[in-house]
Amino acid sequence: MKKRKKGSRSPWPIALVFRLVLIVSAIALLISYISIYINPSLTSVPLFFGLYFIPLVMLNLFLLIVGLIRRSGAIWITFIILLPSILFADLFVRWGKPEEGDKGIALKVCTYNVGLFAQDKKHGRRELLTSVAGFIAKEQPEVVCFQEFYINDTADIRATFTDYPYFFYHFFSPRVGGKFGNLTISKFPIASSGKITFKGSTNLCIYTDIEHFGKIIRLYNTHLESHSISFTALIKKMSKSDKVSEDILDMHDKMASTFKKRAMQVDSIVSHASGSEYPAIICGDFNDTPMSYTYHNLTIDKQDSFRESGKGFSATYSYMWPLLRIDYILYPRYFWSMSHKTERISFSDHYPVISVIIIP
Repeated sequence: MKKRKKGSRSPWPIALVFRLVLIVSAIALLISYISIYINPSLTSVPLFFGLYFIPLVMLNLFLLIVGLIRRSGAIWITFIILLPSILFADLFVRWGKPEEGDKGIALKVCTYNVGLFAQDKKHGRRELLTSVAGFIAKEQPEVVCFQEFYINDTADIRATFTDYPYFFYHFFSPRVGGKFGNLTISKFPIASSGKITFKGSTNLCIYTDIEHFGKIIRLYNTHLESHSISFTALIKKMSKSDKVSEDILDMHDKMASTFKKRAMQVDSIVSHASGSEYPAIICGDFNDTPMSYTYHNLTIDKQDSFRESGKGFSATYSYMWPLLRIDYILYPRYFWSMSHKTERISFSDHYPVISVIIIP
């Protein structure tokens, strides 16, 4: 039997299968690009492709390499479909110096989902609260937006964060002890405040209007739909299960509903912010990746502090680091971000995000 010469083409069945895989992968990546523009209330299917944007890019890169080695005539399809991914690269990783804007006064903002102080099983809630308070005291942000903040007695807030005389919160009371929800603490006076609650959900958004050197700045402290059926819950479940495929299918059914709820929550925040007379900073745990309807709608008239002044990987969620970014600080386009960092500390399953924003 004659051996096939090195560099010659594969038998036609193999070539056909490879071409089909290449085309399907390219279509999947194309859908992930356009998924950010599709409202989940119309259909949630495309959003799953956006959810797997990074794996789809990696798959197409692998096929590109294989196709080049095989000298496939269809490899141009993969090459073309990968080109737009360059435009999305800075959503996940960034290098370089931030561009400076007009002169102004700095406002150091921190957003931190503290996970009910229950994510580190080796330490109790009181100890984790003390650790988080110590971290905040060290970093000295002027405004801190906490999500999933747990407290037994709200009187402890003032005693715990002594550098922050002004605060606003909205807490829910579970059946057994304590309270949890969103808390915003500030070194600047709070002129007014309020909340945006979501029907049938313990996720919410609170807002505070702070007096910042003669200007009123509105801060939205946001925690969008999760309810243990978010992407973060999927990652947790997959990491501990032997039946990954069944878990994914089951979770996808639940997540379709979550996508729709989150979309309605996003729309209500965007509508509320657009009706405000004050410039708004929107931050918090969006429970969604940058390749999502959530991120796209919230950044229509906003800048993303990571994309403007971040360095390295953008991940804010400890599971699957460095790929998963779900916590953000967004600000008006005529503000600018002097610095952005994500501290990899272990007090929660989320990492705190800190940005110094210049307000002209």
